[in-house]
Amino acid sequence: MADDFYTVGGAVQAGKGQAYLSRAADSELLRLCRAGEFVFILSPRQMGKSSLMYRTAAVLAGEDIQSAIVDLELIGVNSSAEQWYFGVLSEIAAAVGVGQILAAWWDEHRNVSFPHRFSLFIENIMLAEVRDRVVFFIDEIDTTIGLPFADDFFTCIRGLYHRRATNVNLRRLSFVLIGVATPGELIRDRARTPFNIGTKLDLKDFTLDEARPLATGLEVFGEGGELILRQIFDWTNGHPYLTQRLCVAYNGGVESQASQGSLHVDEIVSATFFSDEGSRDRTLVFVRDMLLDRSPD
Repeated sequence: MADDFYTVGGAVQAGKGQAYLSRAADSELLRLCRAGEFVFILSPRQMGKSSLMYRTAAVLAGEDIQSAIVDLELIGVNSSAEQWYFGVLSEIAAAVGVGQILAAWWDEHRNVSFPHRFSLFIENIMLAEVRDRVVFFIDEIDTTIGLPFADDFFTCIRGLYHRRATNVNLRRLSFVLIGVATPGELIRDRARTPFNIGTKLDLKDFTLDEARPLATGLEVFGEGGELILRQIFDWTNGHPYLTQRLCVAYNGGVESQASQGSLHVDEIVSATFFSDEGSRDRTLVFVRDMLLDRSPD
């Protein structure tokens, strides 16, 4: 089906035939990872952060740069500090092939604080076992906002960054922090130095040239796919979620028409977003709740 070509929510899945759209951020993130930089990608939801992360990790794997992807949503927020730190570290250790030694080592160092244990294992054990360069992708970092030990975690990451000046092995390690939070929210204790390291990478909406492959999924109905895509762009301006959502909605609308030529993008927009269906769209509901319920007055 043409709809399988699009990604509406979630990451583009390898091997599923889904379209992956490259942006300037793709080449920039690869450049930064290859250079061993610490990076943070902080942008609104449904902008393609996870897709960018998985694609970058796949490209790096072909260059003998190992990656560990940690989704903090899976670690959870109802854990003890020890469970949380151990959960993050176990994901990292398993990804780079040293998971089998972590549990025993962790227990042997039970008199050491959790953030110190975290950094010691990475610095003294993992990097001694793994000779390749390594990139840690930490996704959904905004889930740490409100955790009582979050400041210690990001202070720990900053410490690993600064110790690269004296520990050559740490120069093989870099972090990519991904989420909706702002740098000022990562370390909230005003008595501590803010999280002020690394390079911020902005994710922008697709340009029409970048989104042109999406027209392929619209051509199956006999109309000019690029013309339809341009009409969709008039509404979305290239926002990743809204653009692909309308491509899917257009396909579904055309399939239900007796005469394909009678369908207009404006009608699809109205039916999709300015109707009862739009009021139930999970992404739009999230945005509405953020604006009306969670934002400061």
